[in-house]
Amino acid sequence: MKNKWNEWWNKFLQWPIIVNIVIWSQNHSLPGFHDVSIYTTLTFIRNELNKNDLNTRASAMSYSFFLALFPSLIFLFTLTAYFPKSWDFYSAMENSIISVMPDRAQDYIWKDIVSTIRPKAKSGLLSIGFILALVFASNGMLTMMKGFDKTYKSSFRKRSWTQKQLIAILLTFLLGILLIFSVLILILGGQIFKWIFGILHLSKLTVIAVKFFQYLIIILLFYSVIELMYRLAPALKKPFSFFSPGTIFATIGSIITSVLFGYFVDHFSTYHKVYGAISALIITLIWIRLNVLILILGFELNAGIIINRDIRQLALIQDEED
Repeated sequence: MKNKWNEWWNKFLQWPIIVNIVIWSQNHSLPGFHDVSIYTTLTFIRNELNKNDLNTRASAMSYSFFLALFPSLIFLFTLTAYFPKSWDFYSAMENSIISVMPDRAQDYIWKDIVSTIRPKAKSGLLSIGFILALVFASNGMLTMMKGFDKTYKSSFRKRSWTQKQLIAILLTFLLGILLIFSVLILILGGQIFKWIFGILHLSKLTVIAVKFFQYLIIILLFYSVIELMYRLAPALKKPFSFFSPGTIFATIGSIITSVLFGYFVDHFSTYHKVYGAISALIITLIWIRLNVLILILGFELNAGIIINRDIRQLALIQDEED
């Protein structure tokens, strides 16, 4: 079967239109690629994925993130009890998180987990939730950092065990603060829009403006989370720029994948008929796995650009010295 597939693939690559595309990609770059050709970047990504086994990395990261999900939810939604009721922090956080999740995963998270936790919100549960979230989430970050490890000395450096632990904890804290800050912006921004449109007597536009603002903040949250991961997790000598091709790809890819997967699950999937009550758990796992795959591909895109750029710069320096 493998030989047959290779035969089909070789025939496909010999099509005139494919040959022309390959030649074009060898001589052209894209904005943000630092003059590294499209062909060089894609070839690097393919080789890295084959060498480091994409499925193994995605499985390890998905498992770690899944374990971190529930303690983090316990902490975050126990924390909502300490905000003013008028802010409706709980609803704002719910809307920001579930907006990109499949409906059945939403039901599992909110009806089976959060609705059980919220009425029992106490300081003791908050402390336990914080400790568990910190332990499991930082372990998830460590797994991600291992998945982003590279041996290219031109672009990457080594970190000690202590450095890895501290960066994982820092990344966990920063992501948590970013999520809470985004929810606060959603709340305050919505109230500001209502106040402004109320003064201008444009109440009909309030709902549209608030919805647009909510989706904009969610997209910015996605981008900021991914950018922060790409900036701190890999041991780069020079971090990626804020607006990098990999971050843009991962943000758009995660949103599109989540929406399409949610649509598929809601309209075509028969998981709930086959697996019954645990179908929501399986859907949540698959959703995390798909987003992790996108996250890895976005990182490899950035890495392919940076590594080939640095190799080229080192070669130019050596030529000048010779």
